[in-house]
This record gives sequence, structure tokens and C-alpha cells, in this order.
Amino acid sequence: MGPLLEQVLDNNLETVKVVFKHFPLNMHKQAKPASYAAIAAEKQGKFWEYHDELFLNMKKLNDPNTLMEIAKKIGLDIAQFSKDMMSPETKNKVEQDIRDGAQAGVTGTPAIFINGRILKKRGAADAQIIIDDELKKLTSGK
Repeated sequence: MGPLLEQVLDNNLETVKVVFKHFPLNMHKQAKPASYAAIAAEKQGKFWEYHDELFLNMKKLNDPNTLMEIAKKIGLDIAQFSKDMMSPETKNKVEQDIRDGAQAGVTGTPAIFINGRILKKRGAADAQIIIDDELKKLTSGK
């Protein structure tokens, strides 16, 4: 998941929820297939495990076999993974995430939002300031 998100979640167990949206950049040839693969892994309950392996193997993603090797490594049902990876539902989800990201003003990745506010500085303390501000708004009704 990444150290920043892990720290934010650890500090806000009851108040923060992570929602992951795919935003594969066109300049990365394997970005869309990697998004499809991550969604297929999610359908088997292993999104974050697959996600983390993708980032560990980032330099190997030009090899089309890498996506399948990761799936095997984390113990996915390969037949189901392959089917889910290529399904119209999976492809539609990625396309919707791209539209959502573009509408929110995402131009690159990773992009982190807290209640619709982009996190410009990437420190846990910076995230906590926005989280605390958003929680105050909820409790004060503003």
C-alpha cells in the first residue's frame, strides 16, 4: 500500500477509508494491463498484495509474462484471473476510473485525495492536517 497510506491508516483507524482508483498513464505501455490484473486480483481478495508486487516488479512490467508470474506468486486461481483480467466489466471499471480521475484534475500518479482535496505535500503530517480539518467540518456541521 505504501508507507504514507499505511501510516495515515494506522493513525486514523476509525475515520479513514482508502479508495483506490486506476489511472494508467498512456506513456506506460503496460499500465492498463497492470490495472486489469490488479482488478482481477481484487476479485480474489488480493488487490493490495498484487498492487505491492506490481510496484516491486515495476522494471519487469515490459515483459508481458510478469503479470501472470505475479498472479502465480501470490496464489491466485490463474484461470479465473485470466478470465477476470480480460472481462468487459474489468475494462469498463478502468475506463470509469480514468474518467473520474480526469474530472478530479488528476494529471499524474500517484494522486492522493482526502475528501476531494488533493494532497500536494506527501508527508503523513500534511495528510493528517487535512484529515483533521475534514473531521472538524463533520463534527461542526460546516
